Amino acid sequence: MAVAAFITRAAESLGLEVRLDPKTSAIPSDEHLAIVAVNSSQTQLATYPAISVAKFRNRVVVKPTQSSEELLKKLQIEVNELAKSSNQTGLATYRFTPSGELIEISSVISIDSTWSIEYAQTSVFENAVRSANQLPLGKTELLTKEFLVMNFDAPQNLDMTQPYLHLFAHEPGYRIVKATSHTGYVALQGDENLFEKVSHAVDYLEGVINE
Repeated sequence: MAVAAFITRAAESLGLEVRLDPKTSAIPSDEHLAIVAVNSSQTQLATYPAISVAKFRNRVVVKPTQSSEELLKKLQIEVNELAKSSNQTGLATYRFTPSGELIEISSVISIDSTWSIEYAQTSVFENAVRSANQLPLGKTELLTKEFLVMNFDAPQNLDMTQPYLHLFAHEPGYRIVKATSHTGYVALQGDENLFEKVSHAVDYLEGVINE
């Protein structure tokens, strides 16, 4: 999915220009925790809450983690210390096993950050743009603790408008946001059957099912 589109949109919403440096990064297949930290030239560090990242049919599934408060506090402290000791500039995603062991540190903005567009006070993409333009960073707190986001990547021959009738009738709360004509993400908040509803929407958009 072309996450560059979300960076560009964030820059445009601020009336700024951004120079993109296309990079790719493979998200680990096993379920893990991810914490994004953004550092500005003003030595301001903004750290996002840890999220749970997994995969379903090679699609990235993101939701709030159910890890203990003790572990989450420990990881936040570790990320802050790593960011400062490494003189991190810009954005980095710190990935951990569910038990809290560091897997990797990635400097690439990837699709597991799209959750922040919907459910963080300031998205990862906007804070990355702010950092690049030496602006103060925005707040990173969650807007809700019950959500799920999954990306989709549909075949080019599919009609991407017709499915909306079925999906919005099935669940009016769906947020379906495109990066390109056939890629994007489905987001939904609530406290019941989030995975079933969102995976159904992705399957329908990708033509895996047709009811």
